[in-house]
Amino acid sequence: MKLTTTLVAALAITAVPGAALAQFVDTFNTIDPAWVANRYAPAGFASVIFDGDSRLQLTIDQSGSTANRDITFSSAFYNTQGLQRPGGITGEWTLSTQVYVSSDFDTVTGALVSSDLWGHTGATPGGGDYAILGFTNASPTDTLNAAAADRSFRFVAFDGNTGNWFNLGVPAGFAFDAWHTLSETSTGTSFEYFIDGSLLLTNSTTAGNDLMSAMVQGYNFGETPGYAVYWDNVSASAIPEPATSAIIAAVAALGLVFWRRRRPAR
Repeated sequence: MKLTTTLVAALAITAVPGAALAQFVDTFNTIDPAWVANRYAPAGFASVIFDGDSRLQLTIDQSGSTANRDITFSSAFYNTQGLQRPGGITGEWTLSTQVYVSSDFDTVTGALVSSDLWGHTGATPGGGDYAILGFTNASPTDTLNAAAADRSFRFVAFDGNTGNWFNLGVPAGFAFDAWHTLSETSTGTSFEYFIDGSLLLTNSTTAGNDLMSAMVQGYNFGETPGYAVYWDNVSASAIPEPATSAIIAAVAALGLVFWRRRRPAR
């Protein structure tokens, strides 16, 4: 039976080379050196023990504020701070992660918070499009004003067509002080945004499909003491084309037939 199983696996790899190779899963037991600064490095991007396991702690604080950055990085462009790693996927893909949403973020008077998962399509740093899904408690009309009357906690997604943000609110049954799964899927013509498996938004895109890089980002509002967000299990996987999926299914079915024929009678 081992020989048959090995043969079937070999046939699958030969028939669909790379079908399951262009992907990664990062559990943050350590920080993989593939992660490098995007725009501007945050105050912290570290593997820490939180809620019983190793997690990514993204820290944003006044050390990276406009007032404390070199004049070369004085633009508000560098208020977005985080790290990125290569995506390495050609074609359609899904990018997913878990994030811990603290009840401390559910405030209209406390610290401003904004953190996101980014997927960058295309072939050059300045090209393509961005799939961005995250959350904030900043005002949608007066982002940097901690005293704005219309502050609220909500999930948001980026609209690459207009440069604006979609306000997604919070899904039914959402709970603070809990882990939630954020996922982005590129279909080739649109980005689909999911929270805990529920599709909240489909947004069209025409700026490329390949996943060039994945990022975990936070926004620096220049406040003291800042904030930290815990992330885990960032993963990227290719979505097989229909023909590839059919081949995989056929090979799996063939393996099952072989196994049943070789299984000893009881």
